[in-house]
Amino acid sequence: MAGLVLTLGLASPAAAADPAPTNVKVAWSSTAHTHVRVTWNEVGSLPNRVFPQYPSGLGTETASTAAAPNQVDLPVGLFSSQPSVRIAVYAGTAAGGSTSPAGLSVPFDTLATNAPVVDQVIAGADNHFAMTWHAGPAKTDPNAGDPLDLPTAPHTFQVYASLATVTIWDVVVPWTTATTVTFRTTDKPPITVNVYERNEWMVTSPGTSLAFDTERFGAVTVPASTTYGQPTVISGVIERLSRFCDPGPCWADRVGEAPRPVVLQARANAASPWYAVGTVQSGTDGRFRFAPVAYGTRDYRIAVPDKLGADSFGLGVIGPAYTTLTRPKVLASFADPTVTLGQPARARISVSPAANVRTTLQRWDGTAWRDLKWVDLTSGWGDYTFVATQRGSHAYRFLVPSFTYGGRPLAWQVSPTFVLTAS
Repeated sequence: MAGLVLTLGLASPAAAADPAPTNVKVAWSSTAHTHVRVTWNEVGSLPNRVFPQYPSGLGTETASTAAAPNQVDLPVGLFSSQPSVRIAVYAGTAAGGSTSPAGLSVPFDTLATNAPVVDQVIAGADNHFAMTWHAGPAKTDPNAGDPLDLPTAPHTFQVYASLATVTIWDVVVPWTTATTVTFRTTDKPPITVNVYERNEWMVTSPGTSLAFDTERFGAVTVPASTTYGQPTVISGVIERLSRFCDPGPCWADRVGEAPRPVVLQARANAASPWYAVGTVQSGTDGRFRFAPVAYGTRDYRIAVPDKLGADSFGLGVIGPAYTTLTRPKVLASFADPTVTLGQPARARISVSPAANVRTTLQRWDGTAWRDLKWVDLTSGWGDYTFVATQRGSHAYRFLVPSFTYGGRPLAWQVSPTFVLTAS
C-alpha cells in the first residue's frame, strides 16, 4: 500500500511497518556525565535512528546499524536546553524515514543553571581583584526524579577576563566550587569579566558579564584661597571609560555615568591623614559640586569610590591634592574719615575669626606701604588713634599676619584700603 503514517514528523511506510522499539531507557554512560546512554529492545536486528524529541520537534539524528547493539551514547552537547525532552528510537529504514513508529523514553529536562549573581568586587594593586558571587536562583525541576537527575552537588564556576585591546579572553579562575576568588587580569581596565557556571548539560551556562570600567577626572576647580567662614566652592566632572570592540580590535571610550558618590577629602597638611569632608551624588553628566565652609587652610582631594552595578564595576579614582589657603575676613576704617589738621584720627580693625593677634597699620607713601604701628587685637577687635599732621588724603591698611585659630592655620591677609582726609 502506498499510504503513509506520520510519526513525529517522519514518514514510515505502513505496508512494511515494524513494531516500535520498546523499553527505551536513558542513563548516564559514566560518572563523568558527558554522554547519555540510550538502550532499547526491538524485534529482530534492525538499523535504528535515535533523536532527542523536543516539544517543537526532533533534534539531531544519531544512526545505529543493524549489527550494533541496541545502545548509543549521545554527547550532552547534542542536546538543546529544554524543560522536557524524550528520546525517540525508530527501527528499520525506508525512503525518507523509518519502518516503525517511535519508541519513547520517559521525559527528562536538559536545563542549564541560572547565571551567577556577583555580590562584591574589591580592586587591589597591579590588576588584582577579589570577587564574590553566589549561584543564581534554582530552576524548578519539571521532571523531578527522572533517570538523569543528579544528586545536589556543589556549583562549579569559571571566570574569564578579556584583554583590553583585542577580542581575546583569558581564563583567570579555572573551574572551582569557590564563590570568593582572587585573580589577576592581564590588562588594566577597562576590560570585561565573565563568571560562568556549568552543569551536566552544558559546558557553560549563560554567564554574568561585568564591564570593569575606569573613571577619570575632567576639569576640576579648587580655589587657591578662600575667606574664613565663607563657602569653598569645589567643582568638577568625572568621566567613565568602558571597553568597545569591533570583530578584532577593542578600545576605551567614554560612556554615560550614572549618578554615583563623590567624596571630598581634606587634611591639615602633608603629614596629616586624610578625612572625609562630605559626599555628594554626581549628576547624569558626571558633574559634582562641594561648598564646605572655610575654617582654616587645608589640602583637598576628590575620591570616587569603586561601585558595583548590575552589569558593571566602576573602578574609582582619587585626584591629586590641592592646597586652599584660608584667610581671615578683615574690615578696617577710620571712625571719622575726614578730620582737621592736628585733630586725632582713630583707625579701627575687626577680624573674623575673633582672634588675639598683633597686626600692623600701614600707610601708602606714594611708592610703597610703610609700617606705622603695631596694633594688638583682642577677640578680633582693635584700634589706634594718632594726630593728623599732613594735609590731603592718604591711604591706609592693616596687615594681618598668619596665625592659628582653634588649631587651624590661617594665611596672612590685608584689609581693604581706607582713606583719611585732613584739611
